[in-house]
Amino acid sequence: MSKVFKVQATWLSGTQVESESREFKMLLDKPKEENGTDLGPKPSEVALQALGGCLIFAYLYAANRLEVAIDGLKVNIEGEMVPGGWKDEDNAKRTGFKNVRFEVEVKTDHSREEIEKVHNLALKASPMYDNFINPIEVTDSFFIL
Repeated sequence: MSKVFKVQATWLSGTQVESESREFKMLLDKPKEENGTDLGPKPSEVALQALGGCLIFAYLYAANRLEVAIDGLKVNIEGEMVPGGWKDEDNAKRTGFKNVRFEVEVKTDHSREEIEKVHNLALKASPMYDNFINPIEVTDSFFIL
């Protein structure tokens, strides 16, 4: 059975947006060099944060399933965007990430081969990783108040 996640984003003023899911609120903003007030992360940064958090949860799941002890985890992520957009291999203009790179730092006494198995299972188990590497169906609409 599928589960539906809901988020509501509301423009506050200027470049500030309040995003809410369940009972959690987050202020999104742009940095000062992009004419923002720098009071919160950009949406693109939040997307990368979500990927990092999801990868850690997936690593913990995989390590538990494979009975591999992990003493510490850190995910370092970089996402490249081109101001004004870029052209993909089909010559279509894109405005999102051109590429995303990440590395996972694992503190453990287990072998590289064991951690590679954890890594591969974690990638298969991470919904956010799946969202980043595969197209998903997105539907949209708008209405005037």
